[in-house]
Parts: sequence; C-alpha cells; structure tokens
Amino acid sequence: MAARYGLCLSLSDFSIPNPDEFDETGMEILPNVLFGEHENIYMALMLDRLHKDGLDPKLYLHSMTRAHLCRGAAALFPRINDLSDFNEIIQMVQK
Repeated sequence: MAARYGLCLSLSDFSIPNPDEFDETGMEILPNVLFGEHENIYMALMLDRLHKDGLDPKLYLHSMTRAHLCRGAAALFPRINDLSDFNEIIQMVQK
C-alpha cells in the first residue's frame, strides 16, 4: 500500500523524475503483486502521465514507473516513523 501511495505522490508532482537517479538493483516486484486488482488503474495513471510528459510509453513505461515509485518512496519515507504517521497522511489526503 505504501508503494502505491508513493507512486501517486510522485505522479502528482509536476516535475519529471530522472530514471538515471535511481538504480535498478534491488528486489523485483511483479505488477500484479504491486498493484493487485487495481493494476489497470495504475497502468492508466502511468500512461496518462507519460502522455502529459511527452514520453513514448513503449520506450519509457518501465523506467518511468520505476522512477516514480522510487521518487515517491523517497518522498514518503521521511514522513513515516510508525503506522500512525501513515494513517495521518491518508486522512489528510481524504479531506
């Protein structure tokens, strides 16, 4: 859930993340595991963002999804020290 929120946090930022700032090492997570039953929604969000940024999805879908996930995680990480912090962030977004 935190990865999904981080992705959305990054997608809401108007700047374009640089995929070269985030290395490709680490654990691979399959899309159906990461996004679950909402995979189509997240795919639509990514395709819309790529279109807005003028990037070809065939060339940039994988690298930009990784970049948005990493940037979102980096933005989210300092805000969460325990589960109650995450709950407060969710409550803020819902208002």
